[in-house]
Amino acid sequence: MTIFAFDIGGTFTKYGVISDDGKILEKSKIPTVHNEEDLLKNLLGLVNEANRKYPDIKGIGISAPGIVSDEGRMITFGALKKMYGLPLAESLNVLTSLPVTVENDANAVAIAEGWQGGAKGLKNYIVMALGTGIGGGIVINGQVYTGAHGGAGEFGWPLYHGIYRRGNIEFQSENFRSSVVSGLLTRYQALANPMGEKEFLEDAVILIERVKSGDQKAAAVWQDYIEDVAINLINLMAIFDPEAILVGGGISESDIFMRDLRNKFMRLIKSHESLNRINEMGLIGEIRRAILGNDAGLLGAAYSVIQKSG
Repeated sequence: MTIFAFDIGGTFTKYGVISDDGKILEKSKIPTVHNEEDLLKNLLGLVNEANRKYPDIKGIGISAPGIVSDEGRMITFGALKKMYGLPLAESLNVLTSLPVTVENDANAVAIAEGWQGGAKGLKNYIVMALGTGIGGGIVINGQVYTGAHGGAGEFGWPLYHGIYRRGNIEFQSENFRSSVVSGLLTRYQALANPMGEKEFLEDAVILIERVKSGDQKAAAVWQDYIEDVAINLINLMAIFDPEAILVGGGISESDIFMRDLRNKFMRLIKSHESLNRINEMGLIGEIRRAILGNDAGLLGAAYSVIQKSG
C-alpha cells in the first residue's frame, strides 16, 4: 500500500509517495498558490500523475498550517488567509474518490516523529518546532491531542508578563519571544544596531557563529533566548508530564543550541524545589532533538491516513 502525501507551506507545497512502512518512494515540491481553485487543481493533477505510476495508492494525507477541524476543514490556514474555511478533505475526496486526511503541520511532525523518528516507542511526548513562529504537537497515550476546537499545540500564542495594554497584544506572545525569527534574530538586530539600519540575518547559523567568535551582544541575546525556550519547556513538562519533548526547526540541528538548551533546562529544574525533587526521582522527561527534518510533514501526513484506515 502507498499513500500520496502533501505538506502545504506558505511558499512551497511538498509532495511525495510514501510506503506503509515509512519509506519515501519519491518526493518533490511546487510553489504554493494562494487561491482555492488553483490549489485544488494542482493537488488533483499531482495525485492523478502519481496514480499512473503507483496504482496502489490508498489515500491522501495532507499536512497544512493552521487549525484543522475533525472533518478536515481549514478553520485557519496559516499565511493562506484567502482559504480560511476551505473544506480541504471533502473537496479533494470528491475530486479523487480517495480517503483524505488533513493534519495541522506541527501535529503531522509529532505523528511522524512517533512513527519513524525521535519519539519512536513513546506514548506521551511533545514536539516543539521553532522557526518564524512556534508550533507544537501534543501526543497523549499514543494519540495526537487537538483540543476542543483543533487549536491545541499553539505554543506561540501564550502571553508573557509585562504585556502592553493597548494595541495588538499578540506582539507580547511567545511567538515574538521564543521563535527563531522574531524572538532571536530580531532581538539581536535591535541590540546590535539600536539607532542604525537593521542588518538582515537569514537564519540562526550566522548568530551562532558570532557567539562562538566572542561577540558579546550576540552572546547576551543568545543566553536570554535559550532561557526563554527552556522556560517554555519547563512549563510544558509541568502541564503535560511527557516522556520527552522533541525540539525541531532548523536551529535544533545546532549542537551548541541543543547543548545550551539542555544545560539551561537542567539548571532551572535544579533551582525549582518541587521540580528538582521530581527530577531526583527520575520523573522529568528528556529534551530530545526532532530528527526527521524536512520530511516530517510528508511522513506524518501519510501515517495519519494509515492510522485512520485501521
